[in-house]
Amino acid sequence: MKKALLVVAAIVLVAWVISWFRDPEAVATSAARTWPGGMGTLDSAAARFPSLEANAASVKLTALAKALPKNEAVDEFVRREIARGELTIGEPPALPDVSAMRELLLREPIVWEQRNSGIGDADVSARRGAQMTAARALIASALAKARATDRAAWEDLLAVWKLARSLDRQPQMMEQTAALSMARMVNAAAWRMPPPAPAWLHELQARDNVRPLLESFQYQAASYWKDGARMFPTKWLATSVEHDRQIAEELFKEKRCDVNVPMNELGTDLKSVWQRAFRYRAEREAAANALRVREGLPIETKSACSDGTWSLQGSTLRFSREIQSGTTEKPMPLVLRIEPERGS
Repeated sequence: MKKALLVVAAIVLVAWVISWFRDPEAVATSAARTWPGGMGTLDSAAARFPSLEANAASVKLTALAKALPKNEAVDEFVRREIARGELTIGEPPALPDVSAMRELLLREPIVWEQRNSGIGDADVSARRGAQMTAARALIASALAKARATDRAAWEDLLAVWKLARSLDRQPQMMEQTAALSMARMVNAAAWRMPPPAPAWLHELQARDNVRPLLESFQYQAASYWKDGARMFPTKWLATSVEHDRQIAEELFKEKRCDVNVPMNELGTDLKSVWQRAFRYRAEREAAANALRVREGLPIETKSACSDGTWSLQGSTLRFSREIQSGTTEKPMPLVLRIEPERGS
């Protein structure tokens, strides 16, 4: 009996604490504030991402990606070559046949299922894994062909770029970080492909991934706000929503490429995501300048990054400073040696 009374007392105490901190008006006010760049308020976030049915091409691509054998040697080859600042490409391991995936991506638009079900689930996570497996296999194929100066390598990269663009209508942060990773891999491999660069590469290098990531960030905050406002509309929720909106304001205005923003309060820590996204602005310029040099054109010394510029000293292209990458993995270097190694 005494134990039961203690349980009842604990429940009453919790209810009292929740009621004490409840502030529905503050939660509504924070959610009604507009986010930067015309993104609107939180309740408009989901409207940008209408529900979609998966098409046959996405189902087939998923099956092809899942059928690829697990191959750590391929993954390591891609990681090593992306982090390499030399024009020469190392010897690849045995690679899987990616021709069916490549032809599918080049031939048909890929539409993934989208249910506006929140910030993500096990199905989205598994799908992301298959997408990244396909992307890495195609990047490995492109590098191997470029090593043999085969211009067909560009088609492998184009297939990855189309895969990345197929994620545009997906609101989950895990899908948008996948799109960012794919674009970075394509860019990091592109400067070592046989010149001249195809026209589609200009589209990739003109696209900035910060905006779609910000839209996904707002969608994530809206998901937490919607659930919290229904169950626990507390002052903490209101301040957390406003804190994340202010992060978005700061990022929207940011012109540096070496950023260090506060940690968001809703969801997983995204600091490393923002660091990678802003560093990618310099990475795009590195690839574009390297290709210009290889085509006999002068580099663009001015950078979109307010905290750096580009220079070419002999055959070495260099950004004026290092930029943190936000992860333990080595990214594309910002110092590139644009001539083959002797004896290669």
